[in-house]
Amino acid sequence: MYTKQEVIGYIWQYSRYYGNLLISCEEIIKVENFSGHASLIYLFNILENIVKSQIKNYEQNFVKIIDELKERNYISEIEYDFLNNKEYGIRRIRNLLAHSNLSKYNIIFLFEDTKLLFPLTEDATCTKFYEYFSDILFNLMLKIISNNFITTFPINLNEDIKKLKIRIQEITPEELLSYKGIDYKQLKGWNEMSEDNKYKMVENALDVNIYTHIFKMMNLENKLK
Repeated sequence: MYTKQEVIGYIWQYSRYYGNLLISCEEIIKVENFSGHASLIYLFNILENIVKSQIKNYEQNFVKIIDELKERNYISEIEYDFLNNKEYGIRRIRNLLAHSNLSKYNIIFLFEDTKLLFPLTEDATCTKFYEYFSDILFNLMLKIISNNFITTFPINLNEDIKKLKIRIQEITPEELLSYKGIDYKQLKGWNEMSEDNKYKMVENALDVNIYTHIFKMMNLENKLK
């Protein structure tokens, strides 16, 4: 696997435009506030543009473009699944970031912990995803573009991809409320609300557990006095 700087250098020689986009992508992730979401969305857009430029079809949707990459043997079967798997592939993450109820979805990084949930609404989750997967995506873009070079780059990402298994976990708004110490059954009109509004309400709700802990500590201090 090539380093990102090496990838940028090779791609920049092929297309200054794409090379500069990748440089900008790496600069965005270094920004402190909300850089995770921005850099991840930007990275996916660059990937789609580069893929479409190789197929010479900018009107085709992302799924069919990836299918054509596989048919032309630009990518391996494992790389294809990494991009196009409807349950956990890059295609799924890309689509979820545009979902109105993003609060519903969490990523489980199976290679770290099989139970720990990382909400997609959290910028830190996107930053974490970028840090793990951007090297593979950079190299994949170089591999695809190198089909225009005199000599293609012998990049095989199969083993690296196998190490980075994830799962997308859906959480109901009722479960999210319970995590914040709120009983949805006590909320008037909850059952009449649309799913979209339920998730928005949950996202804006404060964590009751934090205040409960603070008040308990305050009560304990008063008793000690």
